[in-house]
Amino acid sequence: MSERDAVGADQARAREHLANERTLLAWVRTAIGLMGLGFVVARFGIFLKQVALVAGTDAGREPLASAVIGTALVAAGVLAGALGAVRFSRARSQIERGRFRPEAFAEVTVAAVTIVAGIALVVYLAVSG
Repeated sequence: MSERDAVGADQARAREHLANERTLLAWVRTAIGLMGLGFVVARFGIFLKQVALVAGTDAGREPLASAVIGTALVAAGVLAGALGAVRFSRARSQIERGRFRPEAFAEVTVAAVTIVAGIALVVYLAVSG
């Protein structure tokens, strides 16, 4: 291999590692977004409880449902962060070995959890009116 080919291979490997790092950052942004949404949903239940207290009415089960859905979204964010870190690590070592294998488990898992949480939010909003 000539020096020029070696430099080209190093540059290609560097691009792959930088793309892998950008992907990790996208996973981190997704995790933060899910955790932030979960926090807001969980705190919304506390808000409803306070409004009910001021109005002198019963808040019912809405604060509990909000807390459960919010906690699930925060857990989904933690899961997304963990899966992103594992995926980053695997891709990094595969790039170094020159044997990258695309995976879909992490993406499908986070998409499924997000869809389930979204359905739970739709049901919650429909029931709470």
